[in-house]
Amino acid sequence: MYVLLSTAYFPPIEWMAQAVQSKGVVLEANEHFQKQTYRSRTHIAGPNGLQKLSVPVERKNKAIKEVQISYSENWVKDHSKAIESAYANAPYFEVLYPDVKALLCQPFETLWELNTASIALFSQWLELELLQEETSEYVDNTGIKDFRDIHPKQTSEMNFPLYGQVFQHKIGFQNNLSALDLFFNLGRSSWDYLNALK
Repeated sequence: MYVLLSTAYFPPIEWMAQAVQSKGVVLEANEHFQKQTYRSRTHIAGPNGLQKLSVPVERKNKAIKEVQISYSENWVKDHSKAIESAYANAPYFEVLYPDVKALLCQPFETLWELNTASIALFSQWLELELLQEETSEYVDNTGIKDFRDIHPKQTSEMNFPLYGQVFQHKIGFQNNLSALDLFFNLGRSSWDYLNALK
């Protein structure tokens, strides 16, 4: 079974679970960019609670594949620092963080390129070929399982079992964060966690 997903920046756990449990991923390449969604935002658990990291974009282009990243502010440094302070004490941080930092330091022009690289990194960590096709046009009803509506402001219908998080003792368990949280805390066991989600 294939799944249809919108592009995402360091996708959330729900997005990754749909991808891992499918035969392959079809990415929506013909939608309009939507603000305040996982297309340009990711959530991590920092020392003071939920942290939302957003990639600033130029507003000129509406087509998702053409949305330009803005480098007028140093968001790369901010995101790198935020991820480091959130996960420096996680069990797999030292192994995985260099990959994240290297990815963020690449001068991507478009949000699509950045997101594709972050999804490819997660696939590499899982040692999994997440077969990615792209839509050729925008269609409301595609005939395949459609998860384009995964959204930070909507509660997921998935049940997220607890796993150890760095600041859990302080802020409680945070569910459906960026899969970065899962990888830094669970390492290779992330695949089992993603595969077991219902």
